[in-house]
Amino acid sequence: MIIYYTIPMTLNEVLYVLLIFIELTFLIAASVYMILLNYSWLKGAPYVATKKKSLKEIINNAKITDGNHIIELGSGDGRFLRTVAKQYQITGLGVDVNPLPIFKARIIARLQNLTTVEFKIQDIRDTDLSEADVIYMYLIPKFIQKIKNQLLHKTKKGAIIVSHGFKIDYLEQYLVNTITDETFKTYFYKRS
Repeated sequence: MIIYYTIPMTLNEVLYVLLIFIELTFLIAASVYMILLNYSWLKGAPYVATKKKSLKEIINNAKITDGNHIIELGSGDGRFLRTVAKQYQITGLGVDVNPLPIFKARIIARLQNLTTVEFKIQDIRDTDLSEADVIYMYLIPKFIQKIKNQLLHKTKKGAIIVSHGFKIDYLEQYLVNTITDETFKTYFYKRS
């Protein structure tokens, strides 16, 4: 014999309990988001996406061609890499320490049927740059300094390094182009 017990509630009480549940869910999600944002900041840079209207000019100036291997360091939601993959037949890797934007990038890439790009939760200092034809980054100067050895010694000749927002002083001799956006400059370096 099964006995069911119900708590009699009015419609207002049900709506009130539902509202509390929704608020609690929102607060938990917001807390997780803030923790991951802070984690990302402590590991190198906060998540700030490149503006969509800047992407077209950046991509045109990066001299990307079919067959290139593109790496986006600090990729966040992978906006740069996904935009390139829609225009060119490339392979690509997006790397970020924050799992939330990487999760978003994976979902969007799957929905857009972008099968030649992948996104990894990984410290960018552990990323192999040796096969990249184009390396794109939107990182703060402190973190750009931390990957100095990789950019100077572990990139192949002819690789294009694109830094959106911040100049890379130690790559000054390789600077080939600068574009000025309404908010940031983008610097293009070509390893020789």
